[in-house]
Amino acid sequence: MKILVADDSKTNLALITDAINKLGHEVIPAHSGRQALEIYQENRPDLIILDVMMEDIDGFECAKQIRTIDREDWIPIIFLSGSVDDESIAKGIDAGGDDYLTKPFSEITLAAKIKAMQRISDMRLKLFEMTQNLYLMSSTDSLTGVYNRLQFDRSIKEILAATDRNHKKAALLFIDLDNFKAINDTFGHHIGDLLLIEVAKRLKLCVRSKDFISRLGGDEFAIILSDIEDTKEAEQIAEKIINTLSVDYNIEGHHIKNGSSIGVAFYPHASTTRENLVLNADVAMYHAKASGRNNFQVFSETLNDRYRKKISLEHALKFALERKEIFLTYQPIFNLKTNKICGVEALASWDHPTFGLVSPNIFIPIAEESGLINLLGEWILLTACKDASEWPLESVEDFRFCINISSRQLNQESFYQNVMNILRNTNLKPNQIEFELTETAVMSFSSQPFKDTIQRLHNLGIRISIDDFGTGYSSLVRLKHLPINTLKIEKSFIQDTIASKNGAIIVNCLIALGKNLGLNVIAEGIETIEQLKFLIDNECPYGQGFILSKPLDSSSVKKYLEEKINTKVKI
Repeated sequence: MKILVADDSKTNLALITDAINKLGHEVIPAHSGRQALEIYQENRPDLIILDVMMEDIDGFECAKQIRTIDREDWIPIIFLSGSVDDESIAKGIDAGGDDYLTKPFSEITLAAKIKAMQRISDMRLKLFEMTQNLYLMSSTDSLTGVYNRLQFDRSIKEILAATDRNHKKAALLFIDLDNFKAINDTFGHHIGDLLLIEVAKRLKLCVRSKDFISRLGGDEFAIILSDIEDTKEAEQIAEKIINTLSVDYNIEGHHIKNGSSIGVAFYPHASTTRENLVLNADVAMYHAKASGRNNFQVFSETLNDRYRKKISLEHALKFALERKEIFLTYQPIFNLKTNKICGVEALASWDHPTFGLVSPNIFIPIAEESGLINLLGEWILLTACKDASEWPLESVEDFRFCINISSRQLNQESFYQNVMNILRNTNLKPNQIEFELTETAVMSFSSQPFKDTIQRLHNLGIRISIDDFGTGYSSLVRLKHLPINTLKIEKSFIQDTIASKNGAIIVNCLIALGKNLGLNVIAEGIETIEQLKFLIDNECPYGQGFILSKPLDSSSVKKYLEEKINTKVKI
């Protein structure tokens, strides 16, 4: 042990130094209490022996100041005194001492007390190490090794306080992996966990050593960038993360492609409190997802206003059905070879008293996120089938009645029975119905209930179509083995057929793909005569869009069919 001994008597100091050296320990001598304090701060000993009576500052005062200097690293202190009474013992304990050694001392007593203090010191060291390990365990995410949410809450307070003191800037990045649930569903949670570990490793490569990385839970990570010079520095790091996490992963033989959405909020520029900073980063991340994913968005008041409107819409949507604000219209589908109607697609619209007409492109995703989609989807299915039960469907051969179905509905065990009940109550035949699912929804869900429900519906005679085809990430192998009847080409591709040579090539390929797979092909969003002629010239079987017919209400569809519309569309 290194033992600091302070005594202003040269004789006493020499005696105790000699005795300690014989015991095999190293002595650091101090000739006064003040010198002992200086030595303590420069060269931390393992044990301190202080003579109680010293001229400049006595042993008690010296012990008090040592304890003030370092409250956590408790080094044992033995007082050396000519006599010990109860008052001295109490005073010594109050000063921070641990034991007494009376003068003159025996070497045996000295050795025993040093050994006892060494044991105390060893126990305190073990306790300190255990405490550090417990703290590490409580602050670290056990899967990825980065900090956890608890430590994030602790550290963000400290980092922002330091930012204020140093008059610097900080940035908070909220990172959410895109389509992570689909990866878990497709490859299993083991592969999902390995992906999270790899993501954490890549994040460490994107930031500076002083930056803070934590996993908040699930597939959400947070990074705190401290002492940044300007906003561009944080934006460059966000861009680097987007690019790094977009590089393909190879995990246990599985080739996985995955991106991320990042929300960035600055302190104190746009957020003056910790709570606001966290909320603003979350708002920005929401907009990154809404902007197509695999990008980053920086918080601004404009984004905040849009977010608040989204929250207001979400709240209003909860009462929209009850207040009869949701209504259905029907977009006719035409056989492009005969130019005659061959079906309709049910479209949900929302007429809110304050917001006006809200596009389904806005409120359907909100319903998905908020969990309202099952209730809304069930209402759409029931209402559409009730409407269709009033139409003379037999007047059009092979009439297709298309209804959009959420993947969440298909994941419900009760969905199939609900469909059966609705068909029975409305007297509709299964082969008159076609359910539309988005390509991304079909390819994202691989759960057995989802697969079983699609197969049972197909076996019943209900046709299945993939909506917005070409915008997702489907595997053609998986597509071939799904019970699909129809592909619907997304309208953005149709709109590019005239303006872009590549757009025309893509649409031709999609038409050919559908035909080669033995599927019907419907072109969506046909808006001009030129687009329509292109599709006819390239033998696209079916189409829908404003140039052919605007959406109709239920009574108009009934009238349309009652007249057995045989009039061809004028081209």
